[in-house]
Amino acid sequence: MTRNAKSMSMKILVTNPMGKIGRHIVSELLAPEFSVRVLARDPARLPEEVRDQVEVVRGSADDVATLRNALDGVEAVFWCVPTESLQETNVELHYERFACAGWQAIRQAGTHRVVTISAVGKGRARHAGRISGLHAMEEILNESGAAIRHLRCGLFMENFLPEAGRLIQRGVLSYPMPGHVPIPMVAAADIANVALKYLVRRDWNGIDGVAVHGPEDLSYGEAAAIMGRVLARPMRYEQTSAGQYVQRMVSAGASTQYAQSLVKMHAELAQGIANAEPRTPESTTRTTLAKWSARELYPLAQPLLSEWQFKPHSRLLPLPALWPPGSPGQRVQLGV
Repeated sequence: MTRNAKSMSMKILVTNPMGKIGRHIVSELLAPEFSVRVLARDPARLPEEVRDQVEVVRGSADDVATLRNALDGVEAVFWCVPTESLQETNVELHYERFACAGWQAIRQAGTHRVVTISAVGKGRARHAGRISGLHAMEEILNESGAAIRHLRCGLFMENFLPEAGRLIQRGVLSYPMPGHVPIPMVAAADIANVALKYLVRRDWNGIDGVAVHGPEDLSYGEAAAIMGRVLARPMRYEQTSAGQYVQRMVSAGASTQYAQSLVKMHAELAQGIANAEPRTPESTTRTTLAKWSARELYPLAQPLLSEWQFKPHSRLLPLPALWPPGSPGQRVQLGV
């Protein structure tokens, strides 16, 4: 493409470009009609073929000056706050901090359109950890002057990936929530497709929420059974107590406050807050948990499945020892 053609294309900024959704967004925007700019804390993590085709701004979206610079000349923004770290002590404040920087920079830049990643339960969640933080983010960004579509997403199927080692080793999926409560579950690639629909169009304005629910609501019990069938490994769901869950998370390196925020989130999900956005044909996306598990979970778990088949099942390895150094499984477990 010539420099002049590139300058005439729609310029889109992607924050968190190596996140679960951002990586799909970037790959789909690598076309002549778009000029892609990414805001990345560590540009070296971007694949080389991506770095060669996008404009990279080094920095974080919670820095007003850096974000304002990245927004220069941009028509639309994909806004996705990086997931909080295990050591975070105030999960809601994490999302509010990014939102305050976004509000200020977007308002200064006069950015036209913003597509955000939010969560189900708007108007019902009260103290639901990251869900409440995302809803606070919505309210702050609504004052930026931009047209906004907040994608209120169900539970990411990708959230099961860090549990792969435990699933194979113990055959148990476990959270502090009853196993019969249905929750919308959605694949990151499907969320990206919805986000792209708004990012590449100029024919919308105003502020609205868009539900993204996945193909069906599933309980954790149903999810365990589906993943077990795909992995050909007997699996069940087992509700854990709040105290046991906090202890498990702290043992894995989380702060007590972070672990408690997840307990609160599950407590509110158990009360049905995900029903705040009714399921519609428009909110129903295509990728089933079975299809996602075969595509994403099985390749990651396959080395462990081979070990499980030939080892005495009563001998359990410490969880960190499950993944060989440098393996895809270890990178997922470490959140990289």
